[in-house]
Amino acid sequence: MGVILETVDGRLAMRSDADAPGSGVSIDLGSIDVRALGGHPLVRAVGKGVGPVVDATAGLGGDAWILAASGRAVVALERHPSIHAIFADALTRARATPTLAHVAARVTLVHADARVALAEAALGAWAILVDPMFPPKVKSALAPRDIRLVKEAVGEDPDAAEVLAAALATHAPRIIVKRPHEAPPLGGVPHHVIESRLVRYDIYDRPHLMPKP
Repeated sequence: MGVILETVDGRLAMRSDADAPGSGVSIDLGSIDVRALGGHPLVRAVGKGVGPVVDATAGLGGDAWILAASGRAVVALERHPSIHAIFADALTRARATPTLAHVAARVTLVHADARVALAEAALGAWAILVDPMFPPKVKSALAPRDIRLVKEAVGEDPDAAEVLAAALATHAPRIIVKRPHEAPPLGGVPHHVIESRLVRYDIYDRPHLMPKP
């Protein structure tokens, strides 16, 4: 099965070609909870280093939006054309919404494969976030429909290690990999780990690349 783009209630949406017309999933950035971000595990994982954050695998944009709402400039890379399109549509609507425009202005969305684009996108960046598709669980309830659609579109992310290698080849002082609790680290033993209820953040610091005080 593939995915199809359609317009539903004025929003660009994505659905499986097996789903009924008009049932597509769109992105509502305004629905993302951005309260008390100082204690958010992702914000804590990024830390206070100076510079933008690159979201190498932006997907539906939730992590990029949380980071932008915390005050970060974010470069969001997404290679799948349909996922990029619905995220771009959501950003356009957010930029036209007075209560969201200041956050949307901090997000630069790029349609590109991180394996190729990171060398340029990460110039001057403090951190790179790598969020590969999570491996399937042996026993689990069905994932939310939007996540299942993303998996249908992009598959199982067999090149996640290549994305991490591209991140490690940059001069970003901090690389963060988002993983499920039960999954092994993608890049060897991390220097730090920050746990949240659903996921963990494996942090790889490169002290020799960190700005001198």
